[in-house]
Amino acid sequence: MKTIYVYLIFPLFILSCSSSHRSINLDDETEIVPQLFSDELVMPPPTQMRYLNSHLLFMTPNVSSCMLIMDEKTKKTVVWGQVGNGPDDFFSISCVGQEGDKMKFYDTNLRKYAEYEVSLQDSVYLKRVETRQINTGSISVLRIHVMSNGMIVGFAGLGSEKMFVLMDENFKEIDRFGDSPVKGLPEDNFIQLHGAFTSYQNKLFFASQPTGYLACFVINANGSVAKQWDKLLTEPLYDVGAWKWAKENKWGFFDVQATEKYVFAAFSGKSLLDKEILPQNILVFTHEGVLIKNIKYKNEYIGRFTLSDNNKLYTIGKDRLMVSELDSWGL
Repeated sequence: MKTIYVYLIFPLFILSCSSSHRSINLDDETEIVPQLFSDELVMPPPTQMRYLNSHLLFMTPNVSSCMLIMDEKTKKTVVWGQVGNGPDDFFSISCVGQEGDKMKFYDTNLRKYAEYEVSLQDSVYLKRVETRQINTGSISVLRIHVMSNGMIVGFAGLGSEKMFVLMDENFKEIDRFGDSPVKGLPEDNFIQLHGAFTSYQNKLFFASQPTGYLACFVINANGSVAKQWDKLLTEPLYDVGAWKWAKENKWGFFDVQATEKYVFAAFSGKSLLDKEILPQNILVFTHEGVLIKNIKYKNEYIGRFTLSDNNKLYTIGKDRLMVSELDSWGL
């Protein structure tokens, strides 16, 4: 598996960001050997993994379909969706929310939001229940996340003085929030801090991929926003002259998901000077931001992951689908 983002750096001046964010000790790690679940998934690296009704869902597995769906019990796979401009077509599909058997998707290129009722019992069937075009004005929203209380959060890549845009269920802007954790970045440009969202009830978590920035916000249904905590696990190194991350900069989180008690994050901590930047570690935090587990996968890599209903964690990296029992982690 290869990372999607490649930076060619020609450093002129490296800005080392001294931060007041709380740091944590990553030296105490537990090495495990996850179980191989499948190495027969012939597809490019997925942009996302999700779990629904005993099925694993891989977003954008290849150039001709939008999603590959695997039965957890039989390991049989089917594909769904086409690349294009039709009602059920996408170019860059991402799952931005789940509610029971309903899945919510967003396409950044098409600025299209769609909801589907998903049936995975006897056969795979997705019934479209809503589609709408999203207009965020001058703000380039690269990613959105739909919380269970109806609030929608977008990551503002360009055109905003804040990192995040808060919207109501009709995608009407309510507020903007979130300051850059790294000084010296271009103004109104957060593309180089891109990352992933997850949430549980009214708690929103954001994890940046190019940096070790992790943050938690409480967002209520009335639109109020409060930052609970944030932290930088590594010191960001940014080339101000070239407007690029330095080769020595350590990559952060490649995926993040939350449960009732914990936040799971695939953490790299590797730089472009390393031969491989994909993570080998899953960090487990409480909702209060306390690191309680640092699990290292021995000789395996993690690109994306998902959590099942039966307390299993599935990861995919280097074309190998692995599974680990969370009970063995003491969770």
